[in-house]
Amino acid sequence: MVKVRATVPGKLVVLGEYAVLAGAPALVLAVDRRCQADLGPSEDERCQLCIRAPELRETSFPVGATSGVALVDLVTSALEAGGPLAWRAGIDSSGFFDGETKLGIGSSAAVLTAWAAAWSVYAGRDRIEPDAAGLERLIRLHRVFQGGSGSGLDVAASLYGGAISYRLSPESGPIVGSVQLPNSVGFTTVFTGRAAATTDFVSVFDDWRVAQPAEADRQLQALERISADGCGAAREDDADEFLAAVAAYGQRLDDLGRSMGAEIVTAEHREIARHAKRFGVAYKVSGAGGGDLGVAFSADPEALAAFKEAAGEKYGVVELRVDTTGLSLEEQQD
Repeated sequence: MVKVRATVPGKLVVLGEYAVLAGAPALVLAVDRRCQADLGPSEDERCQLCIRAPELRETSFPVGATSGVALVDLVTSALEAGGPLAWRAGIDSSGFFDGETKLGIGSSAAVLTAWAAAWSVYAGRDRIEPDAAGLERLIRLHRVFQGGSGSGLDVAASLYGGAISYRLSPESGPIVGSVQLPNSVGFTTVFTGRAAATTDFVSVFDDWRVAQPAEADRQLQALERISADGCGAAREDDADEFLAAVAAYGQRLDDLGRSMGAEIVTAEHREIARHAKRFGVAYKVSGAGGGDLGVAFSADPEALAAFKEAAGEKYGVVELRVDTTGLSLEEQQD
């Protein structure tokens, strides 16, 4: 029997939150907190599952029964094996947490991508590859897990790695391209200490778009222009325009939250943004908001260091790097 190990990175959203759902381009970074899924034959006739996220959870159950872990059971049900399999697995996403609190770097997308990739090999199904077909399969599964919502950009970051542009096309589905941050630009992230539920915010956003279509169009068009300008600046290695787009998008997310009646930019993020402004650093929420991480960019290393020191007096500075490796699969014959 084969033993499989799959690892994938997490993600940071630089530009495109919410507007990506309306067809705008997004810029996303895969980051070096990786989820690992190990899968191989069981030592007895039962399935064994060990989850670390971050607390340790172990369960044992008969072949053919469910594990009780929704995401695991979703994948094993959707990608059924050719016959009964007793397996032993471990899934470790503890790096996506600060203590017991989620950082907001795409843990569910990373777990699903790693587990689905490992399971498809072990169960003898078509391998999940970093291509359009693999991305489509994973996004479909992740949307089921999230109740039908989500753009899929977090899945794309885990699958492909690196810095990517991401856009939803009604005709062709997700369009993924490779980009780079401007060479002179560095970044850091700050954790508010408060986790947020992306699906809750997306649900409010969807309801608001239906209730206030004219205002929604106005807000989304503004966000789309900024995101497109920022993505273009990144492609052209234009640090000044890129930083201006980051700062402008952050402000527009605050405006969007006020219009929606949702706290996308929390009091903590506003306080961190004031530190950023003092040092001339571009700062914004990363992701759906409501807590989680903010991301700060600067072309001035000394300014970025001063910002980190100031923000770190009260909040957690989380040092992340771009992870150029997406899905990594290792197989070993037992």
